[in-house]
Amino acid sequence: MLELKISKPIAGSAMKNKYFNIIKNLPIRFKFLLSYCAIFIIAISFGSLITYALFYNTIEAHIESELKNTTATILNMVKTSANVSIKNHLRAVAEKNKEIAAFYYSQYEKGIISEHEAKKRASEVLLCQTIGKTGYIYCLDSKGICVLHPQEAVVGVDYSDRAFVQEQKSKKYGYIEYDWKNPGEDHFRPKAVYMSYFEPWDWIISVSSYREDFINLVNVEDFRDSILSVRFGKTGYSFVIDPQGNLIIHPKTEGVNYYHTADAQGRHFVQEVCRRKNGKIIYSWKNPGEDKYREKIAIFNFIPEFNWIVESSGYTDEFYAPLKIMKRLIIAGALITLMLVLPITFSLSAAITNPLKKLMKLFETGITGDFTVRAKKSSDDEVGQLAAYFNLFMQRLETYSRDLENAVKMHKKTTEALRLSEEMFSKAFRSSPNGIIITTLKDGRFINVNNGFLNATGYSRMEITGKTFQELRILPYQDERLDILDMLEHQGRLGKHEIVFKTKSGELRLGIISAEIIEIWDEPCMLSNIVDVTESRRLEKEIMDISDRERRKIGQNLHDDLCPHLIGIEGFVRVMKKKLDIISPEKAKKAETVQKLIQEAIDKARRLARGLCPVYLVEHGLESSLTELAENIEKVFGISCKFKSKGQVKFQDNIIATHVFYIAQEAANNAARHSRAGEIMIEISENINKINMRIIDNGTGLPESTTSRGMGLNIMKYRAKMIGGILEIKSGPDRGTCIHLALKNDMIPEIFV
Repeated sequence: MLELKISKPIAGSAMKNKYFNIIKNLPIRFKFLLSYCAIFIIAISFGSLITYALFYNTIEAHIESELKNTTATILNMVKTSANVSIKNHLRAVAEKNKEIAAFYYSQYEKGIISEHEAKKRASEVLLCQTIGKTGYIYCLDSKGICVLHPQEAVVGVDYSDRAFVQEQKSKKYGYIEYDWKNPGEDHFRPKAVYMSYFEPWDWIISVSSYREDFINLVNVEDFRDSILSVRFGKTGYSFVIDPQGNLIIHPKTEGVNYYHTADAQGRHFVQEVCRRKNGKIIYSWKNPGEDKYREKIAIFNFIPEFNWIVESSGYTDEFYAPLKIMKRLIIAGALITLMLVLPITFSLSAAITNPLKKLMKLFETGITGDFTVRAKKSSDDEVGQLAAYFNLFMQRLETYSRDLENAVKMHKKTTEALRLSEEMFSKAFRSSPNGIIITTLKDGRFINVNNGFLNATGYSRMEITGKTFQELRILPYQDERLDILDMLEHQGRLGKHEIVFKTKSGELRLGIISAEIIEIWDEPCMLSNIVDVTESRRLEKEIMDISDRERRKIGQNLHDDLCPHLIGIEGFVRVMKKKLDIISPEKAKKAETVQKLIQEAIDKARRLARGLCPVYLVEHGLESSLTELAENIEKVFGISCKFKSKGQVKFQDNIIATHVFYIAQEAANNAARHSRAGEIMIEISENINKINMRIIDNGTGLPESTTSRGMGLNIMKYRAKMIGGILEIKSGPDRGTCIHLALKNDMIPEIFV
């Protein structure tokens, strides 16, 4: 038994391999024949199935669509006809009762009866009528008060707040629909009313009927012929049935109850239709006089106003008759096509295999290394193209053979040139006196550094390679690297940006960095060139300090030497004027003029001394000096100049405060002299060791040439650079000027003190 179980799979596998080898070794023409036949049979089968399914679905969708559209049309037709019939009926009743009211009113006018008696008789006639089963007639006046109603509890009540009453008051004639609940009833019911206005008594005669009673007001004969005239296929039709199974309208049987009727399978399809009231159903049906049941499809919809179910039905064999014809055509077409495929396949295979055999011989020749062999192109079909491609292939092989030898020689030259280029870059990198570093852009990890950077920082190459800026703390202010990365991201490169870096010994140095983004091993990196400008900036600062000391010395000399001399001269002139007042009044006036000029000179000398040497800056701080500066500008130039300090600003170094004062003084004086401003504002504030000072005017603004060439502006920029600040100038024609100084209060003194 075990041998049998093992031998069966082996035998089956061997048989399968045998058939596969037979097919594999067949000539191409037989492979074509088998392939074409297999593909043809599969394609025809799948195509026929898909076509048949699509055609079937299309016909089915068309049947359902036609039945749905027809049912909907009949539904709308019945509703429309019924509504028109009801409106006409209600209108006729309303007009007739208006005539009755007019009759009794004429009796009153003739003096036969009193007006009260006339209204009473008319009311009795109106109230004795019923519309349908539960409908009735009521009257309103123009104020919305019910003057006549079968329910006495309603009479005299003001219903003017109801929407339908407001519509009745405004229209007085016509048809409306609304919901109503009489006293004693549990819920509102939809209602229809037709109005006619009797003006002498101000009665809006309203003939009303509940929608549930519409069936009692409709005449089936009005639309019987329209429903029965609709046909589907040869024998399909539409009919109307009620939920109890009674046929209301039918082309063959009417007034018969089919509620318990079952189809050929025993299914009570009528009960299902009555229960569902809307939808689709397929069942078998046999009309009176027919021999057998036939399958039928029906679409049905419910009309709640009349409690009717409108149904459109047709026989499926009539709808699907085109499918039978299509099935026969597909089978016949497949057989005819298969008979044509056989001879065509043999002819095509021969046209392909013969040229292929010739190409095989040419390939055998090319294998030996003879790339000059060529095939003869005898046609423009695929075989001819194959011959052309063979010729092109052999031609390219011949060309590639020559080019390969040349490429090997060129590769050797390129390799040598690349080696020389790398050697030159390496020498320039190592020998540059500036610090050159290559770091990763992602985390700032050092990939390579030159000797210039090692000399500037005091690190060795082993200590720095592979480490990050954060690990070595070369940048003491961590936001410096973030600022550099931000500028690289937005500008693509960085040029001459000042940074503070720390050496291995902990010394802070000032550098100018330029950077570019490069790629190394598919990773974005930063190539940076750093120039140490600490000593040059220290020398520049010393020169600036010497200049400031000389400025203060000149100011002190003006204040201590020149001003006392001028004050003494002014005193002598004052004494002389008093004497001349007695001797010669005319000369006394000239002496008075000289006295005023000397007083002005004293005032100017004092202001000049304070400008050169702001005493308040040392004694009382920067804010007092800026306050005095604003007051002096108001006195000298006669324009509004205000100083505003947001919080107390403290400097770690008085030299920095002096530079800040001179920047403010230069900016404010320039605005007062040249901008034609009417108002100048000096603002200063400190926030987390960052000091911001702004000098704002409402003048004419600076032209672009002035912002880059003016001596005063260049001096201000130089002073800002000396204290590690950034000076920005925002200006434009007729927009005024804003000079903004921003600096860190804890950085520069550590480097230059």
